[in-house]
Amino acid sequence: MSPPSPTPDSRASGPSRLVQAVLALLLVSSGATAQGEATWYAEKYAAGDAPVRVEHLWSRGSMFRADTVIAGHTITTIVRGDQYIIIDQLLGTGVSITRAPSAAADQAAFPRPFGNELESLVQAGGEFIKVEDFGGNQCDLYRLTNAQGRREVCATRNDLKLPVLLRVWLRQSQRRIEARYLNWSQALEVPAAFFEPDPRIQLTPIPYEQYVERAAKDLELPAPPLYRELLHGNAER
Repeated sequence: MSPPSPTPDSRASGPSRLVQAVLALLLVSSGATAQGEATWYAEKYAAGDAPVRVEHLWSRGSMFRADTVIAGHTITTIVRGDQYIIIDQLLGTGVSITRAPSAAADQAAFPRPFGNELESLVQAGGEFIKVEDFGGNQCDLYRLTNAQGRREVCATRNDLKLPVLLRVWLRQSQRRIEARYLNWSQALEVPAAFFEPDPRIQLTPIPYEQYVERAAKDLELPAPPLYRELLHGNAER
């Protein structure tokens, strides 16, 4: 079932912060830098039956950076080439894990390194459910229910289909998590150096095979990989 096309009557009066951000994005004619690499930024807030997570997300082409605040620690994730880097900015420690051989190719099939929850859900069999009110506007709600539980993604009602609301229910643990994307922005001037780690922080290199073998045993990391699909590929989507 396909979502109905948005109409003028479907838009609430009084543009909200979400509406203003999306309208501003639509006015941008190109989301690329002078080098032809698309750039994106969004904020993401997650809460529920899990610690509150605040994320700032950037990408330029295939390069990705996230600054995530968890329990007072800013965890920086950088994905560039075949490296998945995790840094605890508060403690000044970090690791550089070699990505799975298929991770970069799997990532290239998506429009951005992040914010691809709708594409992943539809690929797994998720379907359009209804138009839902959200943030003073409306979004298209998609749902996937399986043995693991239920996932929902509500996306903007335009060609970009940007996720704005995520809901997850895990059947076995009965945990519920909700996340919201805010301030989607495109065509930022983000220098390539922004996706380089702080040279003052010494990174411990970890081959992918070693990570897989030791991750559940004795491997110490500044934080767990928060964007596992960028480390392991589509198997984690």
